[in-house]
Amino acid sequence: MPRQLALSVYVLLILWLFVRDRKWRPMTSVALWVPLLWIVIIGSRPVSVWLGVPIDIDSRVTDLEGSPLDRNVYFILIGLGLLVLLKRRLNWGGIFASNFWLFVFFLYCGISVIWSDYSFVSFKRWIKDLGNVVMALVILTEKDPVQAIRAVFARYTNFAIPLSVAFIKYFPDLGRYYHHWTWEAGYCGVGLDKNELGCMVFICGLFLIWDLIKMRTKGGTKTDKPDLFGRVVLLLMVFWLIRLADSQTALLCLILGTGILFFMRPPLCERRAKYLGMCSLAVGLLILLLYSIPGISEGIVGMLGRNMTLTGRTDLWSELLKAPINPLLGEGYQSFWIGPISQRYTHTFWWKPNQAHNGYLQTYLDGGLVGVFLLMTMIVSAGRNLKKVLLLGDTYGILRFSFLITVVIYNWTEAVFNRMNPVWFILLIAALDYPRSPESMAENMAESAKGNLIGASSDRQSKVPVP
Repeated sequence: MPRQLALSVYVLLILWLFVRDRKWRPMTSVALWVPLLWIVIIGSRPVSVWLGVPIDIDSRVTDLEGSPLDRNVYFILIGLGLLVLLKRRLNWGGIFASNFWLFVFFLYCGISVIWSDYSFVSFKRWIKDLGNVVMALVILTEKDPVQAIRAVFARYTNFAIPLSVAFIKYFPDLGRYYHHWTWEAGYCGVGLDKNELGCMVFICGLFLIWDLIKMRTKGGTKTDKPDLFGRVVLLLMVFWLIRLADSQTALLCLILGTGILFFMRPPLCERRAKYLGMCSLAVGLLILLLYSIPGISEGIVGMLGRNMTLTGRTDLWSELLKAPINPLLGEGYQSFWIGPISQRYTHTFWWKPNQAHNGYLQTYLDGGLVGVFLLMTMIVSAGRNLKKVLLLGDTYGILRFSFLITVVIYNWTEAVFNRMNPVWFILLIAALDYPRSPESMAENMAESAKGNLIGASSDRQSKVPVP
């Protein structure tokens, strides 16, 4: 198929999906376009790259100064988001109290700018990270945050997935790349590298599966077959893209997140939520056991198509743990990889790492043991809040719980905490606790009750004797 014709077909598909979503996943307010643009940017390519402004992602000047165009775009979007929140006259005291540990963690990150070798650069990055919180709050403070999340992520999926397929198949100069050091071919889609592609398809795939489950509980499969067809086509594209991305972390997290969505579905959600604490402890002990028995761990890693070093990650981790930093406070917010200490690691490893490839180790390097403690406390606090929601059988709470667990696992081999990355963004969506309207809660309770009826009906049918 000629490139121009192929592009026209995919653009028409994207427009058709957007038109369909105006009916089934409408934007609950004009303000939602601000976080949507934010997610499209952090979940694909910077604006400067889309406009063809030359950029060298391995350049030290780029690391320190960034792009003035991108900086201005982020600043404008953050300003618009703050105006939306101020107009809504939120109870900020209540928001801070409900999310105490999350804001303490962000406050500590901001304070750590002081002892960074590049304080102004670190401060600018911290401001951009606060933009993630602002955008998450714009979505969560809608009258119906569940519908708002569906609307925003549906449109991001409609944009990112078909366009990634088109780039890879028909525009290899945009959808493929060669690694600077190995010259091996890779697939990036609308992202900048294969890890970003894997991150994108993991999030979009998990959203699509949740959306299909939500359609089933609402009876959407009976009333709108074209919409169901569009979701299925997108999901098939996700499976094709995740295979090309060759990101085992993204694949594992997609499988795990899907399992949680089905395992915690009504009517099982309320009963199983009671044992989340014991299950978490059991999973933690199981992981420690697997790592302590080389034969088992080697077999599991081999099944994922990786060696025991996780493509050199474990060697990097062992070296970074010996880094001469302040173990209590770290090097300062997002400062380790732009400071002089990191040079010995970028020259030691042929693949020139620019991150720790472990979110917890990266947090230690930047924020020390204090940063790791506050991060883990924030995650545990979010888990406790979600347990209360799950005990009510809230279907939206199941999605948030799936987000939380998968992001915790994702950061074992990738460092995405406090980054301009959609994986970090969905963790904030999951962790931020904001009281929802009674109408939104009632709708999800009704879906949960319908799920109970569907489950009971299925059980009765399975018990009917076959003549």
